[in-house]
Amino acid sequence: MPEQIQAILNRLLEWWRKFTKRQQILIISITAVVIVSFAILAFVITRPTMIQLVACEDGKQAAAVKELLEEEKIGYETSPDGFTFFIDEKDEGRANVLLGSNEIPTSKYSLDDVFDGGFSSTEADKQKKYKKVLEEQFASDLEAFEMVDKARVTLNIPEDDGTLIAQNQPGWSSVILTLNSPITEETIEGMARHLATNLANETTDNITIMDTEGNLLYPNAKAGTAGASASANQDARDKAREEIVKRVQTVLEGTNLYDSVSVGVNLSMSFDENSYVNYDYSVDEGRTEGYLDWEKGSSSSSVGGSGGVPGTDSNDDDTTYVIEDENQTQASTEDFEKDYLPDERITTHKDEIGKQSLEDSSISVTCKKFAIYNEDKMEKDGTLEEAGQTFDEFVKANSNPVQQEVSDDIIEVVARTTGFPSANVKVVAYEIPMFQYSEGPPISVTDIIQIVLAALIFAMLGFVVFRSLKTEEEEPVEQELTIDDLIASTAQEEEEELEDIGYTEKSEARILIEKFVDEKPEAVAQLLRNWLNEDWG
Repeated sequence: MPEQIQAILNRLLEWWRKFTKRQQILIISITAVVIVSFAILAFVITRPTMIQLVACEDGKQAAAVKELLEEEKIGYETSPDGFTFFIDEKDEGRANVLLGSNEIPTSKYSLDDVFDGGFSSTEADKQKKYKKVLEEQFASDLEAFEMVDKARVTLNIPEDDGTLIAQNQPGWSSVILTLNSPITEETIEGMARHLATNLANETTDNITIMDTEGNLLYPNAKAGTAGASASANQDARDKAREEIVKRVQTVLEGTNLYDSVSVGVNLSMSFDENSYVNYDYSVDEGRTEGYLDWEKGSSSSSVGGSGGVPGTDSNDDDTTYVIEDENQTQASTEDFEKDYLPDERITTHKDEIGKQSLEDSSISVTCKKFAIYNEDKMEKDGTLEEAGQTFDEFVKANSNPVQQEVSDDIIEVVARTTGFPSANVKVVAYEIPMFQYSEGPPISVTDIIQIVLAALIFAMLGFVVFRSLKTEEEEPVEQELTIDDLIASTAQEEEEELEDIGYTEKSEARILIEKFVDEKPEAVAQLLRNWLNEDWG
């Protein structure tokens, strides 16, 4: 092998020496230029195209954007002040949806196409182009989701005529999605928030999202119905169960007592909307009004005296004028209303929606610990010999799981982790046997040394054989040939008497010579060199 490499190097060196110094410099220069050009081209092609994503208003918003991008593993660069974020162009859709769903408006879209119309473009034309730009950009943002193959967005943006009413009108958006897989309600909600945020809408009321099969995805067609309420309640119950399962598994796995922990939770939750109002009244000391809240009534009084009919009819004499009478009769009537305000305490209580009823809940935990039985180890320590069994017999006799005793501490740990009463906690543990059959006798150090020596011997033998074959393959050094040797060898091969070689006809000797020239041109060349050396020597 080294001889072959050296031969290749020699051929390359011989080929290189055929050129002049100037040619060699020219070849090196051209090669260097080509390599540098390809390197620059590769750098330009593979370099990401960075575009502006958002210009934050303050450090708080910049910190929020940074955290969101890092959580989604989206690469970014920032300006020297750290407020402007730049991302790879291919991540623009994903980042826009991410920030929009978190109510962070992204950078304004490029308006080059909007103002390319020159002076002949009217304001209405520019608004139509701007609407088209937004529709395409929103569709691109939504198509960044893996479950969306295609998105078609239609916007209805109120015409800005300079009035306050037009400025306060929200925009409308209708979206039709072509989905390749189911989409969650959380993702749909994020899409709606993204569209509303970039339309400068305060709410998502004017956003409609459908799929190509005619299903209304947002707002949910079942919203406000009993079916939607039941589905939401079940989702909340499942999430609560998952949280309890994770906590129990984390705690039990931390004890290092078990290899596997399975948890089943029967969680009781109440989603009833109940409210209670309690009234508590008290009367200050010294008051006698009781618990009077409101009273209405009237009272009358009168004062009696002698008198007659008003006027002159009651006079005894003929007096015709009115005489003042000191005796009078008075009567009065009084209406009243009483509204006391004693001390009052009103307590309003509303039950928590989705409240967990821990007293009515229960949990079951199954713990597994694997017992590994190795045939080689058991034979070495004499376990199989003491039991008087083969390993197969031992496997057959001990294949069933063995239930283990669970301490009260484990039950107490589960009860405190979940908040369930200890009586509602059931923990069982099993030892699961696992059997490992013998892999054969182990390899000792002596065996390893013997294998290494054998490998070295075989390598040396192979090298010797290779060298011997290489020597046989080498062409023997050609001896100087004379015309007598050439004629003699040709005569022996044909074993026929040769005729004189004619100039115009091909005799057998001529045919043999041409055949010899075709088959062994190196020998003919050597012969010619010998002739020339003899003539010029």
